Amino acid sequence: MSAWSPLLPPALVGTERHTGAWPPVGGWPPDVAALVHEAAATPARAEALLRAAAVLAVTQAASEFGQPWTTALPAPAATDASPAAPADALLGWLLHEGPPRVQHELLAVWAARGQRLPEAWLPAALELGRRSIAMRAPVAAVLGTRGHWLAAQRDDWRWAAGSGQADDESRWADGTLEQRSALLRHERGRAPAAARERLAAALPELPANERAELVGALAMGLCDDDEPLLESLLQDRSREVRQTAATLLQRLPGSAFVARAEARVQPLLRHERVLLRKRWLIEPPAEVGATDPPRPKHEALGERAWWLYMAARQVPLAWWPRHMGLEPGELLAWAADTDWAEALHRAWRDALFAAPEPAWSAAFLRHWPRGAGPDGRASVLALLPLAEREAHWLRLLESDGELPDTLLAQLGPGCPPPQHLSLPLSQRLAAAVRQRLASGPVTQLWSLREAIHDIAGLLHPQALPALRELPSHPDDPPAVGALLHSVQRIATARARLHATDTA
Repeated sequence: MSAWSPLLPPALVGTERHTGAWPPVGGWPPDVAALVHEAAATPARAEALLRAAAVLAVTQAASEFGQPWTTALPAPAATDASPAAPADALLGWLLHEGPPRVQHELLAVWAARGQRLPEAWLPAALELGRRSIAMRAPVAAVLGTRGHWLAAQRDDWRWAAGSGQADDESRWADGTLEQRSALLRHERGRAPAAARERLAAALPELPANERAELVGALAMGLCDDDEPLLESLLQDRSREVRQTAATLLQRLPGSAFVARAEARVQPLLRHERVLLRKRWLIEPPAEVGATDPPRPKHEALGERAWWLYMAARQVPLAWWPRHMGLEPGELLAWAADTDWAEALHRAWRDALFAAPEPAWSAAFLRHWPRGAGPDGRASVLALLPLAEREAHWLRLLESDGELPDTLLAQLGPGCPPPQHLSLPLSQRLAAAVRQRLASGPVTQLWSLREAIHDIAGLLHPQALPALRELPSHPDDPPAVGALLHSVQRIATARARLHATDTA
């Protein structure tokens, strides 16, 4: 910062109010000082300050490359066996500046083709992974030998170092948490018992956040043989680990954990006759025990409702229709008429995300219960196969006649990358987008403005030509023109990316 100190006073108080020496004078080397004074030799002080800052930025960057190298040079990178993807300028723009969804798709397509990143794009890709954990796996898949070598040369890129050709034992011993988690999930697919034993041996030495992450990997290939380890983790000192283990045990219908959960809830239900019909009643015990986690201080649920919520959320959803003889939709309506609606609705919502059930997903989608918190239909949709999600979206399009805001809010979360929509739905959606853009100024279409980049990344490649020329309105400001141009550029780039697949 000492090199920049002379520029700070005029920058903070304003160049016109600055009363010190002008141009600024610092303890710079003579050559740098001469360049600063030459750049600042302009009557407009604000411009002069920016020009001086530009000189300092460039000379400082250059000086960092001039530092003496004091350690041994790394061994050269091995030769890459896989072919490099074409260094297309438009696809390079996607990697550097495109929306995350399309960046993910770009990397996934190249990985599926067995291609690696062009060498010149490796720094940008490693930076992308540094900024976003979600992008690390797609980036690592296309780094190639040189990319993994390059990642080892900088501390902030080491998340990708060793994720290439290193053997399993090296990756487990020396890899990052993401690399070890990926290894464990992969090993669960081919040798689940060996992966479980590897995890069990490592758990005592791991910090809490790593234990929780790696225990979650047991979801891959989860089976009854995992129960003893998961049952022991219910006593872990970390609440996050305990909750992860409980969620996995909930997916094992025959586990002792599930039996205990059902035994806690079943006595709370009773079937009684009211007038000429029978109905179910539920009542938590008057005296409730401790829960894990304990009730938060500002929790809206009372003590008894909180206890009921914590008990019911651990019961598999399939138990409720089996025990009560009601369908999921009927159960949601029944709970709404009780004094414990919020506790039950929240519990069933949590249980649905812990262990998805198609019939319950459909019930939540038809009518999101008020007691379940903010509308989470988009997240529920992500639990269903893509074909069922698309059927739901087509119904929304047909019932609304235009482009409902509900659909726009669901598309992105409901179709995670690198998936894209089917051609029939894409064509219907593209037509609806064009129709809505033609209906009035885009400045009035807030939900569409928020979602249009996602839509450009969601459409089937064969439907992309519909977005290359979009209707505009004379009242739209320049920012809207820039937005539509960006959408058109994304559509063109995605079409070019997929052109090789159809050539």
